[in-house]
Amino acid sequence: MAHLYRRLSLAFAILLLVVISAFQLPAEDGILQRIAKSLVTFYGTSLPEKAYLHLDRPFYASGETVWFKAYLVEADSHRPDTLSKVLYVDLLSPQQRVVAQRILRLSGGLAHGDIALPDTLATGTYQLRAYTSWMRNAGPAFFFSLALPIARTAAQPASPPAASAPVDLQFFPEGGTLVDELESEVAFKAVDGQGHGVALQGTVLDEQGQPVASVNSRHAGMGSFRLTPAPGQRYRAVVVLPGGAKAEYTLPTSQPTGYTLHVSETADDFVVVLRRRIAAGAAPAGPALLLAQVRGTVVFVAQAPLPGTAAITAKLPKAKFVPGLAHITLFDEQGTAQCERLVFIPNPPGIRLTLTPDKPSYAAREAVRLKLTATDAAGQPVAGAFSVAVTAPSPAFADGPTIVSHLLLSSDLAGPVEDPGYYSKEPQTPEIRRALNDLLLTQGWRRFVWKELLAGQMPSREFALEQGLSVSGQLLAAAGQPAGGRQVAYLQTNPSREAQMQTDASGRFLFRGLDGLDTTHVMLRAPSRKGEEALRIRLVASPPAQPLPNALLPAMGISTALDEYARRSTQQQALVRSANMAQGKSIMLQEVSVRGTRPRVVPDGVTRPYSNANAVVLQVKDDVINESKTLAQYLAGRVAGVAVTGNKVNIRQASTLQKQGGGDNLIEPLFLIDGAIVSGEAFASYPLREIQTIDVMNQSAAGLFGSQAYGGVIAAYSRQGKSEPAKDPKAAFKASRGGFISFQMPGYYRAREFYAPRYEAAAPAQGPDPRFSTLYWAPEVRTDVRGLAQLSFFAADAGGTFSAVVEGITSQGTPMRGTTTIIVRSPAK
Repeated sequence: MAHLYRRLSLAFAILLLVVISAFQLPAEDGILQRIAKSLVTFYGTSLPEKAYLHLDRPFYASGETVWFKAYLVEADSHRPDTLSKVLYVDLLSPQQRVVAQRILRLSGGLAHGDIALPDTLATGTYQLRAYTSWMRNAGPAFFFSLALPIARTAAQPASPPAASAPVDLQFFPEGGTLVDELESEVAFKAVDGQGHGVALQGTVLDEQGQPVASVNSRHAGMGSFRLTPAPGQRYRAVVVLPGGAKAEYTLPTSQPTGYTLHVSETADDFVVVLRRRIAAGAAPAGPALLLAQVRGTVVFVAQAPLPGTAAITAKLPKAKFVPGLAHITLFDEQGTAQCERLVFIPNPPGIRLTLTPDKPSYAAREAVRLKLTATDAAGQPVAGAFSVAVTAPSPAFADGPTIVSHLLLSSDLAGPVEDPGYYSKEPQTPEIRRALNDLLLTQGWRRFVWKELLAGQMPSREFALEQGLSVSGQLLAAAGQPAGGRQVAYLQTNPSREAQMQTDASGRFLFRGLDGLDTTHVMLRAPSRKGEEALRIRLVASPPAQPLPNALLPAMGISTALDEYARRSTQQQALVRSANMAQGKSIMLQEVSVRGTRPRVVPDGVTRPYSNANAVVLQVKDDVINESKTLAQYLAGRVAGVAVTGNKVNIRQASTLQKQGGGDNLIEPLFLIDGAIVSGEAFASYPLREIQTIDVMNQSAAGLFGSQAYGGVIAAYSRQGKSEPAKDPKAAFKASRGGFISFQMPGYYRAREFYAPRYEAAAPAQGPDPRFSTLYWAPEVRTDVRGLAQLSFFAADAGGTFSAVVEGITSQGTPMRGTTTIIVRSPAK
């Protein structure tokens, strides 16, 4: 709530009111207050977040490691201190299956990790995505998603070329609609079947075949032209496609009445021109309202009477806008949004992040020293968190996403952005600004829809804010309805823990406080009532994969670049393996297949992955089930050597199962329910009616479980637990039957350290240096009070020009990026 109150205070205390030309000061209440309150409520209650991953490079070969730094920020302020403390990073295959997942603990919105790519991965475009549990309320469209090309180093048949598709050409009138007799700027976007921009040119014709405008694309198949539609006219564009073929496309139909909004810019201002066309004889309407906001902060609002087609002009000073995507909206007198326009405000020129090498070039294995400097718009030093990668450059990926382009631009745009890094380049040339204008005319705002916002429709809150690892899900009745107000029991091992909670009205539950754990077995149980069908437990699943359009990949040169890179990586990895074997060094196996005996299945149909042939098997028959009997009560007196005293179960002389009890040597066995290790107390009190079979094993089970099975093993299998325990509760919607489910709960991922050898002058020669692609990766770099940081590493054997890239964010939420080049001289032959 404090966040909401802070935003309310800012909205009403710092609201900038600019009155120019025919604009008027809006009233203190009414429509303005309703719009401002809805805007503030949205950001104050939905607390949207943005994630970004800085990778060491844009593509990889199988068998290599992806090194990444994660940045999570508040969507409105871009400050990295978020409420969420857990970040999920998934690598998805081209078939949209999860290949790897990393669960990261966020500290101040920051974390770093790595993914070792199996050498069996097939060549293709994979997807790397990052998200929090809270971001799932807004949907996967708001996750950070990146197309990641991976080439297989081993020989692989080439994939057949994708079937060609017709060019899709769409038209987007500025503001939203064409209005009769009112001039509008009409943007267009042409893409091929894979989503890449297509260059074209042509002419717009009226119904009489007369040319009224020219169509000439600029960057990424986009462009714009001016059009004043005549009443009743339909327009079409005849264009020439690549290869010389001609095609015809229909423009949107103009409306007899309505509003138009046009935005242009000067060095200091955004110039907004408004017009309105009303029906002949219609009564004059009330004044319209013009509002501009950047990430929920209102920077301009004014009322304007629009009695006819005469233009009303306003200048919005750029200095009043914070960097990012500004949303300019024209509302009618009823508060209905009629026209919308996006404009972009880049970082001020004074914001700089620089890397300076200490030498113009370096010899192989020579020490390289870099000085990092960060300054704000006033040229003053700033503190921030950064990550640095030094890699072999690839021109084919030069305009990929950056932390600046993502946070300030593409994270708030609908749909994929081709060449996102192109739009945030410095300096902002006229060509870049024109291309950026085309982009903002063709790709709309996606954070919210005014109609829903003003109606009070907020994003769902199905997923909780995670400030630590947790297990969540929903309890369902047999017919699928939520089972609210019911008990769910939680059991875990390593370390042992038990808890209970009651589901809410929608049947949802959430067990918190699982930080500090490695992967552990977890069991959930929801007992049903007498005469009631068994309940079902549904765990929260991983979000569904969304197809990633190929538009995020460069259209040309990628295949050749990947093939060449895969060949070089294959040679380098083989060289390193040979050198390691010659020097007696260990080799990290990328993927190991372990073959063993099949799980034992007995006539009752229960799979026993943890049993052996010498186990005593008890089958719980239906006629002995008692609603109040527990496992301990059932075992009493049924197996020779098993002692039951109250709620304690032990095995006498655990090395053998005697037919007759002998001695008082009582040793507590290892207890399992459906493969999950549970405490003795939890096992003893477990309701018998949910169990189908019980296996009692002596100490010979220690070969599988080690010393923890010194006292033998007692394994129970539920009536519905006929499959092995789930390995990942977030991998799919896993639903239990019989009110019981067990799985392995993964802990936080512990990032590995990047291999960075040191070559001292007096040290003996070492083996080959494998760093031909990534020379250096530093995920945790912070500037001091002077805005400085010092970095050092050693060049490798490979010579050439390497690109050094630094990305990061300041404590105040300013995304920054800088680059330099490092030249390594090739060793003399």
